[in-house]
Formats: sequence, structure tokens, C-alpha cells
Amino acid sequence: MKSAWILTGCALLVLASSVQAQTLVLGPAGIARSEGLGRAFETFSIFGGTPGIAAAQFHSGFDLNNFQLPIAHTFKPTEGGFLDGIAPYAELTLDYVTADRTFLLTPSADSPRSVKLSFDAWSTLAGGGLDIPLGNGFRLRPILLAGYSHVGGDAIFFGPNAALFHSLVGGILSDASLNSTLLGGALELVYQTRLRGDVTLRAQIRYNELEAVVTSASSTALQQNSSFGVATTSTVLSGPTGWHIGADAIRWLGYAKGTWLPDTDRRTLGFNAFAEIGAGLQVIAPNVVRGVQGGTVRASAIVGPGVTGWLLSAALDF
Repeated sequence: MKSAWILTGCALLVLASSVQAQTLVLGPAGIARSEGLGRAFETFSIFGGTPGIAAAQFHSGFDLNNFQLPIAHTFKPTEGGFLDGIAPYAELTLDYVTADRTFLLTPSADSPRSVKLSFDAWSTLAGGGLDIPLGNGFRLRPILLAGYSHVGGDAIFFGPNAALFHSLVGGILSDASLNSTLLGGALELVYQTRLRGDVTLRAQIRYNELEAVVTSASSTALQQNSSFGVATTSTVLSGPTGWHIGADAIRWLGYAKGTWLPDTDRRTLGFNAFAEIGAGLQVIAPNVVRGVQGGTVRASAIVGPGVTGWLLSAALDF
């Protein structure tokens, strides 16, 4: 093992990671100082686990892959009384995110040349609320949210003293883990109307506010509770194709979606906003499987400041 003065010479090694807006400083005895690393870890689970964020591949310096399964259902409206016409609403979002990026480090004969940082996060977020008709095609949904997330991280160094540096960031960047409870709420406004030629328009805007409360972490440097806001909006046009599968109609889809994470520093993920523009096909088949209204396949391009990506997906409509 190299002597302590060598590490002292490399002591002001600042690792930019998901962490790029945060810092980790190494010293002779290991970690000299860390700032904001817990929030950086939690950003991955918030990014992936919030309903409405695309399940797709993103390129932003980080290579991000997001696999999301959102399930939502509006139940039968109540009849009579104070809640007449108001329907219970429930949703569940399951998500898995992977991310990695290689960073060059300050050149030195006694320190690594680069480090590859990788993260994986899984989360589950359940919501329950009310679907309130406002008239003229508008509906309002106040929703309570609760869930859980796990984020793991690892750091692989390349160059002199790679094993030593790997051990110095043990539990913080290498062999790291963070578990959090997610608590919060959302407010969603939906508008739907029918246009000429059996074309329907559906527009939606939603704002989520989530608090990530740390329940366990591999290091005290990661124990940081954080609040996150996520805003999403979408517009979907749907019309007839004239095609059928048996007796079930096939409709075309065209849509545009936008996502903004106002409380997230762009340097954390490499971006904090993006747009999704795409098209697809929808099969209307309400009588095949109970509770399922049909299925959708779609493809889209993702673009935003500092990010590009793409999406191919298939989903059931409940």
C-alpha cells in the first residue's frame, strides 16, 4: 500500500458523479468530506418511480435505462349524497433504473486515471385519491402517494492504486446502498373531448411532491432526507384507422409529453427536463379480459437540454 503522503497529495480528489452537483473528498484516512451524496442517490429512484416519466433509454453523459410499469384505475362513481359523481381512484407504479458513466480524474502518477460509477434503483409507489368531475370534460384528481425505494451504487477505478481508492469510498460510492420511504401527494388535471371524425383529445397536467425519508444506508454520508418535485404534462390525439382485429377496433395515437424536475440540479442526471414525441396504435377490446379495456403499442423520441433517448413500449389499458 502506498504511504499516506501519496494519498494526501491526492486528497482533493473530487468525484463528479450523479454526484456531479455533489462532492466527495478523499484524505489520508479515507473520506475527508462529502456533501449531498444522499440526495444524489435518491434522485435516481424519484426519476424512475414517479408516474408519467417515460420508461426508456436516455443518453446524457450517463447511460440511463428506465423500466416502468404504471397501473391506474378509476372505479365506478358514487351515486347520491355529498360525493355524488365522484369516483375513487388508485394507481401503482413499479420501476427499475440502471445508470452508469465513466469520469476522468485529475492526472497523477499515484492515483487512478478514471472511475466508472454505476447505479441501480428499484421503487414502488402507490397512490389513492378521488376523481372529481368539474364539467365540460375536465376532471381533477387529488392523490396521496406512498412507497419505498432502494438504490445501490458501485465505483470501479482504473489506474494506479485502483483497489486502494475503491476501499476508501466503500459504502459511499462502492458497495453502497440507500433505502428510503417515499411519502407525498399529487394533483392532476385531466381534460378529454371528442373532435370531428371520431378523433378524441386528452390533455393532462400533473404535479408530484415527494419526500424521501432514509430508513437505512451503507454510510452516514448518504443519510440525507430530501424533497423532490416532479411536473408532467401530456397531450394525446386518437382516431380511427378503419382496421380491426376480429370485432375490436384499432385506433392511431399521436402524442407529446413533457417532464420537468424543478428541484433537481441538471448536473445530477445531466438534465432535469425532457420532451417525448411519438405515435402508436391502440386496440379497443373491453370484453376480452375483465377489467382491461385494451392495449397500446407506441414509439417515441426523447429530447431535452443535455439528453436524447428513445422509447418502444407495449401496455395494457385499464
